[in-house]
Amino acid sequence: MDSEKKIIGRCPLCGGNVIKTCKGYRCEHNIGDNPSCALNINGIIGNRKMSDDEITEFLAEGRIMLDGFSTKEGKSFSTMLELADDGAVNMQSVIGKCPRCGGDIRVGARAFNCSNFSSQENQCNFSIWRNIGGHQLTLTEAREICEKEMTTDELEMFRDDGTVYRKRLGLSPDKLQIVKI
Repeated sequence: MDSEKKIIGRCPLCGGNVIKTCKGYRCEHNIGDNPSCALNINGIIGNRKMSDDEITEFLAEGRIMLDGFSTKEGKSFSTMLELADDGAVNMQSVIGKCPRCGGDIRVGARAFNCSNFSSQENQCNFSIWRNIGGHQLTLTEAREICEKEMTTDELEMFRDDGTVYRKRLGLSPDKLQIVKI
């Protein structure tokens, strides 16, 4: 009986095939007695089962923003996973710098929020909602707003009656809110 392997994507470290295993996802060159590649991604990260599609995107992009992780105490959180040059998978909640105060912008369940929200000295309530006009913001789009003050491309959004329209998102002149441009 032939055994077949489920190929999930290409290894960003060595170019080999990444296959699904009983414990997660490994580069084909990370199997056997003398592995030549370090890529080995657990199937469960932060008490959350990873899907094949998420791993495929993660391999292609080197990072992915996901919800549904939880601490040992059961507290739920959202984060960005980043693939390090050595093949390690790092959780990273900071996606950029706040364009208003310079604090860290962190991934939240419903918004990207400034880390200085509860600061006594430098309080900042800057946030970017993850859903604007029915459009789910991507990590790239949120970073563009923080770094360039505007999305590069127009985004597809929806009115209350369901009609589609396209706008770019950017910062208001006072950098207090996100506006459609």
